Amino acid sequence: MTRLPPRARPAAVLALAAALALPGLTAAAQEPPTQNQGLSGQVLHEMPLAPEFAETGARILRTRILKVMPGGVVARHSHADRPSIEYVLAGEATEHLDDGTTRVHRAGEVIPADHTKTHWWTIGDQPVEILAVDIYLPAN
Repeated sequence: MTRLPPRARPAAVLALAAALALPGLTAAAQEPPTQNQGLSGQVLHEMPLAPEFAETGARILRTRILKVMPGGVVARHSHADRPSIEYVLAGEATEHLDDGTTRVHRAGEVIPADHTKTHWWTIGDQPVEILAVDIYLPAN
């Protein structure tokens, strides 16, 4: 191993530090992109919020993963103050409406629920996963 004379060591350390820092400086000097590349999107459902609320107040937008086990139920509930858009990730669930109609929702389907919807769910023999996005007013 070759040893540097003591007087050359500070210069060598500075040269090594500069060499290691150059790639970082180059990356930091790059301009941020101004256009998307390789990005695609698909609107699954839109819901105007004006009919849902006079004002937003302290409402919160949340996203959840809901998991319901085989044989499970989601109790009857209203979306009068909590509009939601749900996307079935896996499994299938039967939605029951107050008018007596039912609809089976399977993976890949979107389920909108505006202020007019009151419903409940039953689950068959397979678990269900749903991506749920809603706007709600937290309890005090």
